Amino acid sequence: MVFSELKIVGIILAAGLSSRMGRVKSLLPWGDSLLLDRVINNAYHSGLSSLVVVLGHEAEKIRKRIDFRGARVIVNSDYAAGQSSSLRAGLDALPGGTDGAMFLLGDQPFVGAKIIDTLLCAFQKRQSSLIIPTYHGKRGNPVLLHSSTFEMVRKISGDTGARVLFRSLSGQVEEIEVGDPGILIDIDTLEDYQHYLCPPPAPPLH
Repeated sequence: MVFSELKIVGIILAAGLSSRMGRVKSLLPWGDSLLLDRVINNAYHSGLSSLVVVLGHEAEKIRKRIDFRGARVIVNSDYAAGQSSSLRAGLDALPGGTDGAMFLLGDQPFVGAKIIDTLLCAFQKRQSSLIIPTYHGKRGNPVLLHSSTFEMVRKISGDTGARVLFRSLSGQVEEIEVGDPGILIDIDTLEDYQHYLCPPPAPPLH
């Protein structure tokens, strides 16, 4: 389902060095596919109007193995400068007339289409400057930004995401409880990967 009244594009950030993992996170096996495949598939089945995927580290290796499902794929040559450079690269790749952009992280496989659509519905109703999902009061990702904030995003520097805008937009931020802990889970380390790919068994019932 596409939310036809507004053009909201998903920008998937997958340009990082994966330094804490020690290997290319995007290409880690995940179920019957790969980690980045799962993230793209989740977004593909949501109401986002289109997708942009930002690559950087090991971009060519990733291009050869991932099914991008028609997404526009760009390479951020300045990826070593930190996440802010990928935010700018993603914004520069947006089609004309974009009303909002949702920044999704390439290492969050549990952010499913239902979470994405919940945020899209909230934006459709109120068009807040910044929409953030929460789980039991804790803020997570992805975040959805109105086009009016794009120039502010372009001014962010260093290894910082859109969260740096939370304070400056404090009166224009809308928190949406999504009831799903997936917004808090990213796969940063090998321990994370092993835990979430093969979670420990539930304790026996007494």
